[in-house]
Amino acid sequence: VSPVADYPTEAGCFLRGNDFSPVAVVVLLNAPYGTLPPEVQSIPPEIEKLVRVAIETGAALSGTLQTENIGIEKIVCNVVGNPNIRYLVLCGKEVEGHNSGSALKALIKEGTDDKRTIVGSQAKTPYLFNTPLKAIKRFREQTTLVDLTGEMNPEIIAKAVWSCYQENPTPFQGFTLCDPGSFAETGLSCRLTWRVKHPEEIENWEIDEEFIMKIEEPLEKIGGESMVGKEKILSLTKRLLKVTEELAEIARLCIEGLERPEEAKPQPTMPVREEPLTEEELYFVNQLRGYRGVLAAFKALDRDICHDGCSLPAAVISASKRLKNLKASLDKSSLPEKKREKLRRELGEFEGALQGLPQDTSQPCQKTVGNCTIGSGCFANASLDLLKLVTEPALPPNV
Repeated sequence: VSPVADYPTEAGCFLRGNDFSPVAVVVLLNAPYGTLPPEVQSIPPEIEKLVRVAIETGAALSGTLQTENIGIEKIVCNVVGNPNIRYLVLCGKEVEGHNSGSALKALIKEGTDDKRTIVGSQAKTPYLFNTPLKAIKRFREQTTLVDLTGEMNPEIIAKAVWSCYQENPTPFQGFTLCDPGSFAETGLSCRLTWRVKHPEEIENWEIDEEFIMKIEEPLEKIGGESMVGKEKILSLTKRLLKVTEELAEIARLCIEGLERPEEAKPQPTMPVREEPLTEEELYFVNQLRGYRGVLAAFKALDRDICHDGCSLPAAVISASKRLKNLKASLDKSSLPEKKREKLRRELGEFEGALQGLPQDTSQPCQKTVGNCTIGSGCFANASLDLLKLVTEPALPPNV
């Protein structure tokens, strides 16, 4: 059948081939972040070759994927616009820092929850805020995944594409492939609403009912389907225990190094009290203790290569947003005004210290441009994860 009139509806890093082919190819892109559309500058030649081989062998669409949110949303929109596409071949090496391949696989297998988050994804921000739920549902029903994650051999990718459009069942690396014919329903013409232009800046705790309501109206108009979530909310946050324990020790050493000689002797975080802290007050006290370690780690990182990248500024901005949220919770608490004022002053000191740290995210991450020597992880993001160790007491229900 013919695709929708405006197919493919979303622009991106892909090539268009035979519209009547039953297969599209997604090549995972490991390239310096910031070199993607609209200024593509450094797609590795071996990845570009995979994209071209897929088209030359007969794929309908073939392109690259780097981000676990908008990148996947563009794939969804373009695939559902062509009912002939029944297979999605996923190849290339997993995208470091994004885990886009695992996010795409989780989307096809599990879908999204009522926070518009891909269920079961290990990616940091697997949020599909700009795509109609109807399109996501159709995408999952229409396509079968041929998972070749890690594969970089053009001959194998060509063989996968060829197998998908055979009339008779064809064995291929554990799959049995053949052209099943077009999807039973007509194509969907949908575009991204761009209601959320930077999903990578959204924190999981910010996605509440009010946030979802703000994005559902435009999506509903495009998708033509009610956007009321049906799946149970799943918690996707996993503690990076090993990393955070190590960072806690690093933060302790940083604090000792930053202290003036006369302050070398450990001082009590809070003044000695005759009466024990209430659970509500202890919540705020412990949260602020956590920020001490985070701030010390940020200051140490600012003296290193992170000063000229985007990872530290992004973590600083995230910490500032969390402090504002903590301050709002403090204002709603039932603590006496005198105690609240004391905690507000300490909050203000942290906010002031964060304002003195880099917050310009326009520069590329030094790890992605090959200048970072810290290792495979990101200390700026992991430093912020120190706060995940502060689990008790929980946030009081009244705030």
